Amino acid sequence: MAGGGFPVARRAAGADDGPVADRTGQLAGFCVAANVAAETASGQGGLEVRAGVRHFAAGAKVWVLPPQWGDGGDQVIVAGYHRGTHGRRGLARIVMPRRHLTRFRVQGVYSPAVIRALTRPLTELGLDHAPRLWATRQQAEDIAAAWRALPLAAHADDWSFTTVVADPPPLQITREGRTYYLAHFNAHRAVYSRHLPPAEPPAVG
Repeated sequence: MAGGGFPVARRAAGADDGPVADRTGQLAGFCVAANVAAETASGQGGLEVRAGVRHFAAGAKVWVLPPQWGDGGDQVIVAGYHRGTHGRRGLARIVMPRRHLTRFRVQGVYSPAVIRALTRPLTELGLDHAPRLWATRQQAEDIAAAWRALPLAAHADDWSFTTVVADPPPLQITREGRTYYLAHFNAHRAVYSRHLPPAEPPAVG
C-alpha cells in the first residue's frame, strides 16, 4: 500500500464487481459498499423509526471503511452523498451504526471524489491521521461476507470480548474455552454473560 493509500489494484478481466457510480478515473482499489436500510430504529428502546438515517436517504449507497476501533464493527465510518443534495454538496463522511446498513459487497473505487472522502484525515473525530483502509480485496470480501451472515454486534457484559452474531443471536457462545450465555438483546446488539440466565418459575396448577 503506497503512501498509506489504497492497495494497488491491477485492472484485469473480471476485476470489478459491477457498475460503480461516478466512474471518472482509473481503478484505485477496492472498498466495501452498502446501502442504507429502508427503515432504521433509534432512540430509547428503538422507538424512533424513520426512512433511512439523518444524513442519508433510504437505499443510498455508501462506501464503508474497515473497523477503526475494537467494537467489532458496531460503528463504522462511511462516505456517501448527503440526503437531498443529489451530489451538489459533495460526499459526507460520518460514523454510523452498521445495523443501519444492508447489502454489503465489494466494489472497485474509481471516483477521485470517493478516494478523497475515504482517505482524508479524521479531523471530524479530532484526529490528524487518515483512517485505516482495506489492506486487500480479500480482507474486504471476508468482512463483507461476515457482515451479511452475522449482522448483530455482540459483546460480553464485562467487555472481555466483542464479536458479531446472527439475528436472532445464539443462546450461548464459547470464547477461549469459556461459555457465555445470552443475557439480553435488541435491535442494536446482543450481550452475553458467564452467568446462567435465571430459570423460569414452575407453572402453577
